[in-house]
Amino acid sequence: MVSSTITRSLLIVSHFLTWASSGIVVGITAYFLNNFPHDQHLTFEIIIAALTLGCWIPSFILPIISPKKSYFLPLNLIFSYLWLTSFIFAAQDYNESDCASNAPTGGSCSLKLCSEAFIFIAL
Repeated sequence: MVSSTITRSLLIVSHFLTWASSGIVVGITAYFLNNFPHDQHLTFEIIIAALTLGCWIPSFILPIISPKKSYFLPLNLIFSYLWLTSFIFAAQDYNESDCASNAPTGGSCSLKLCSEAFIFIAL
């Protein structure tokens, strides 16, 4: 009984970290899209983050209602690969060469690296 409670709590915390990280990525990426010239990588990142924001809201309640069911397993697998792709795009854009000269050109390097870090956490 105790291990089930701990497992449910850890699952809720894990889902919350993913959801909160995607919210931060949406904010940073939307700032870049609004204020700087951009490429398809930023568009992909904001789409994945926004979909995660919408899809992960039920994940806070489901572990409490039915802890033994794995409703989110297929969704977790799909989104883990999408987040991995998003992280690879961010790593290529911000770490391969000069951070300031890569998309979005002129954007703050600290914000770019912050976005990359939260993309990794959302993985």
